[in-house]
Amino acid sequence: PEIIRKFVLGDVIKQKITIIEGWTIKDIEKYFVNKEISSAKDFQEALNKDYSNYDFIKEKPKDVNIEGYLFPDTYNISLGEKSEDIIKLIFSNFNKKLNTGLREQIVSQNKTVFEVITMASIIEKEVKSMDDKKIVAGILWKRLNTGMPLQVDSTINYITGKNDPRALIKDIQIDSLYNTYKYNGLPKGPISSPGMDSILAAIYPTESKYWYYLSGFDGK
Repeated sequence: PEIIRKFVLGDVIKQKITIIEGWTIKDIEKYFVNKEISSAKDFQEALNKDYSNYDFIKEKPKDVNIEGYLFPDTYNISLGEKSEDIIKLIFSNFNKKLNTGLREQIVSQNKTVFEVITMASIIEKEVKSMDDKKIVAGILWKRLNTGMPLQVDSTINYITGKNDPRALIKDIQIDSLYNTYKYNGLPKGPISSPGMDSILAAIYPTESKYWYYLSGFDGK
């Protein structure tokens, strides 16, 4: 009877996985491979599947991958579950977290979810505390609104794969739509998976007199 009950309930062995704030798709792929959840090939194939049934994916430019949308959280998956199904599980969670109230707020600001997630992905890489995230979000939106280049080092690190606190002179010359020194506006797409704090900071920024910020060694 216990076996039959498990069959009826679909009760299978579960495995916990955790996606960390600020991880990129490459970080998540490495994690999946190391945990033997998926091969690199299967993961890459899953990334290229059609997920346009999710509204937030449908509005994303077609030439940009799903970077930024793999929401950081802890997930329970079945052993042997396919990468495609895990991605759908993550998207369903993201869909719940980005509730109607938040989406209405984004629309009221004449922004898109894609723009907010892209900004949040930068904030995630730039600063740590919620207060700092909101101030930096205010600075970066203000720069965008006045046509000032963002000049954010984390977007350069996304291009080079480095993790330097400051971008090298030669690196800021790289011709890439992710280079916020060379091109005005937001980068081509998100540069990491932002957590909820960074998303909220991007939606509810703090206005300040500042146009620049400097991250200290203490993380503030």
